[in-house]
Amino acid sequence: MANRPKARSDQLLVQRTGEETLVYDERTHRALCLDARAARVWQLCDGTRSEREIAASYGEGAAGAAVVSWTLTELERSRLLESDGAEAARAALSRRALIRNVGLAAIPVIIAITAPRARAAVSTCSTVGQPCTTNPCCPGLTCTASMICQ
Repeated sequence: MANRPKARSDQLLVQRTGEETLVYDERTHRALCLDARAARVWQLCDGTRSEREIAASYGEGAAGAAVVSWTLTELERSRLLESDGAEAARAALSRRALIRNVGLAAIPVIIAITAPRARAAVSTCSTVGQPCTTNPCCPGLTCTASMICQ
């Protein structure tokens, strides 16, 4: 049976912004940005198409097949495809080989974005006018006699 990649949907928050697609993985607390080409391949991964069928839907002939193969490998590495526990049968192309075959401009982009956990995103210092008894004042501020940061 041919490999039929399926896009993961559980514990993912997906937002399209212009031509890019932002994906936040609630499991790993990692955000990813897929350009239009990578998002297009990811959307074609519905579990019913083989890699060859995805490449045919993507278009662009042999170059498109190379792009799809490379993108599927990157989507697997980014944990955006459902895994059945088996290793991918796909022979991964190196980035250098892909550039040589299709050119730099044709390579889909998947960028990992560091997203702080909610606790890390909260400031721990008090700002001007805030009580300095519960949190220390922000650097450069001092606590007044009335216990207010100034």
